[in-house]
Amino acid sequence: MSSGSPYYSIAGQTPDALSPRKEICNYFSAYPLYSLAWSRREDRNSMFRMALSSCMEKPTNKVQVIQLSPQHDPSHTPEKPDFGLVAETTVDYPLTKVMWQPANNGYAQPDLLAGTGDSLRLWECEQTGEVGEMGLYKSKLRQRAKLTTRADYSAPITSFDWNQVDPRLIITSSIDTTCTVWDIETQQAKTQLIAHDREVFDVSFVSGSQDVFASAGADGSIRMFDLRSLEHSTILYEAPAAVAPSSSDAGLGDPSYYADTPTGLPNARISSFIPPLLRLSCNALDPNYIATFALDSTKITIIDVRNPGFAVVQLVGHHAPINSIAWSPVSSSQLCSAGADSRVLVWDIQQTLSARQQQQRQAASVAAQAKQLSRLSSSGDHKMGSDFGDDEGMKPPMSNAVQAAAQAAAAQALTQQPSNVAPSLTYAARLPVNSLAWHQNSPEWISIGFGNTVQTLRL
Repeated sequence: MSSGSPYYSIAGQTPDALSPRKEICNYFSAYPLYSLAWSRREDRNSMFRMALSSCMEKPTNKVQVIQLSPQHDPSHTPEKPDFGLVAETTVDYPLTKVMWQPANNGYAQPDLLAGTGDSLRLWECEQTGEVGEMGLYKSKLRQRAKLTTRADYSAPITSFDWNQVDPRLIITSSIDTTCTVWDIETQQAKTQLIAHDREVFDVSFVSGSQDVFASAGADGSIRMFDLRSLEHSTILYEAPAAVAPSSSDAGLGDPSYYADTPTGLPNARISSFIPPLLRLSCNALDPNYIATFALDSTKITIIDVRNPGFAVVQLVGHHAPINSIAWSPVSSSQLCSAGADSRVLVWDIQQTLSARQQQQRQAASVAAQAKQLSRLSSSGDHKMGSDFGDDEGMKPPMSNAVQAAAQAAAAQALTQQPSNVAPSLTYAARLPVNSLAWHQNSPEWISIGFGNTVQTLRL
């Protein structure tokens, strides 16, 4: 991400031995990795600590806790690890997401970690006092709870979010079309609602809110809910229809199936479908903006909840499907994304958002003028000069009103077209990147996961 030397001088630039001293720090797991999350604690012993989960097709998946070693190599040595393993436990199924409990006043007791897959699981991370690899103190993950809505069967959970205002609350999304709010103190489901017509793939509380959350689903929509009034919801955005080849109308043995195809590919009929929205990310500082992307999409769509139904910005830069997105914890205009093209991109949309707001103000002004002229042209209270007949007397104001209405429609249409933005920073990983996490307390660091490797990058 950063330009120049891959590391910088230790003297005078690191506050303590627990802070990274390089541009890139590495961890190499024995397992293929999928999800990762930074600890949210602000104490020195936990600040550079992450939770990871493996993705294997066997009932021996791992949840790991790693920490930056005070003995990590200050030089740029790509093959040497900088993080060491401090705790590990086994789960049957891969976790779709892991997350540490938000820290009230910078410190939370106990130190809880949550993960979702076949159920919502809670672990408490406890130090054992033993010194392990790379000079790090070992910890153990003790399972506190395994929460399901039914004792006999639980639909797989696709994602979850931890409420930062009230850390007792966790909301989960599931393939059974529901979202469930859990109280982790009572270990009971507080509320469950049918959120979408099809599978729900992601869910997130809106920044600064205890009650408002948004969800994304296989029906191609983003919806917003308020726990205080669940009778109503708002459809914020619906993905536009895409086209896909369909082989249902012609068989493989039909010559027309291959006719007139310059590439020799099947000439299947084209059908339209609504692409599922796989992930969403609520802006960490501005509750008005939500980012999302669709299945197999190379573009990120940003919507404004104050103007539902339309995308305000599209981020264009990936060359293969996007896998993960995250807003900056300290800037309402910065976003990071990672995808199957092995690229990690950082975007800044401040200028674009300012231009959009100016367009909206101009469109509102033009619309107000058009409305005023329309009112004057139809009121009949004004009178033209005697040089004009009755029929012609209305033509000049009517013509002005029609012209103003056309200008207002054009201005409004302009505000409904998304602005394209190119990335400001780019990093190329060795393999397709599955996940990323932006460090909340040290926002100059972003971690990415690919293969069995975690890299922590300095912006």
